[in-house]
Amino acid sequence: MAFLNTRRTVSDNSVIVFTLIVAMAIIGPNSVSVFASTGSSTDYGSLNMDKDTVSISEFEPTIIQISGTIDDYLQGQRIFFEMIKPDNTSEKMQTIANKDGIFSIPLYLDYNWVPGNYQLSATYLGNEIGSASFLITSVDTPNIQVFANIGSLEIDDEEITISGNEKSTVEINGNIENYEKGVPIFFKIIHPNGKITNVNVTGKFSGDFKAHISIGKNWESGTFSIIASYEGEDFGQVNFILNKIQIPKFFKNVANWWSNGLVEDAEFVDGIEFLINEKIIDIPNLPKSTVVGSDDKIPDWIRQNVGWWANGLISDEEFVSGIKYLVERGIITIQ
Repeated sequence: MAFLNTRRTVSDNSVIVFTLIVAMAIIGPNSVSVFASTGSSTDYGSLNMDKDTVSISEFEPTIIQISGTIDDYLQGQRIFFEMIKPDNTSEKMQTIANKDGIFSIPLYLDYNWVPGNYQLSATYLGNEIGSASFLITSVDTPNIQVFANIGSLEIDDEEITISGNEKSTVEINGNIENYEKGVPIFFKIIHPNGKITNVNVTGKFSGDFKAHISIGKNWESGTFSIIASYEGEDFGQVNFILNKIQIPKFFKNVANWWSNGLVEDAEFVDGIEFLINEKIIDIPNLPKSTVVGSDDKIPDWIRQNVGWWANGLISDEEFVSGIKYLVERGIITIQ
């Protein structure tokens, strides 16, 4: 790998350390499909949909998978979507891409939608990455409006950041009007890749309900939609963004060696740059560098924090805050 051909003279220990980094980091990233039926691309990326014409049944809601790619994606940065509806009103959405710059977001269509042409555009860092459209030819709708006079649905946190396989939950709550005690309230969780998970709870006598939805260890970063229904009718939808910090376990050994002075600063930085640029360390919301011509000096508090992290004294999130600082200062360069 390129970073092994260092410009500096380093100790044998450093060479061994970062040879080990390369050897341990040969890990194939998880793949995410890009669903392409209609769409377009620009110099900044692409936008696709897996369907361009749909009809909606009262009993068989349709999911259109929106997907695409971002060139030179900066991990954690948001991708923004604007959808123009047939009546010229608009709806806005957002998501993040995975570590390879691939994004996917489900669009749930039920009988609350109307026939007509829908135009979707996507931007990243202010640049258009593509556009697509789809046509709803017909909607088989009952004489009941979704979300009306049934209940309410809220989510406590619209963005959740967790580390690796750390256990966490999404908390949603609300109220069902005219609730019948013991009748289940169902939640359909639509993952960024279109997969669906179903859970249900029962409410209190007052109709109030609360659900703690466990985040699975195999859930990937991205935007999730939760559709709530009662007695067969949808009454609300909430979305949340999941950010997952991924740091290979072996890197704690490297961090410990560096914090104890067994690895030079330059080699520690080169190793982090390599692992981030090769998508082996995944850190959401990495900032851009705000300093030009950094002197490459790592503050002492960073070394102390890294040592604490390597010994389990502080969390991954606190360790990552130090890495973000080094990126902002231009000491770590992300491609």
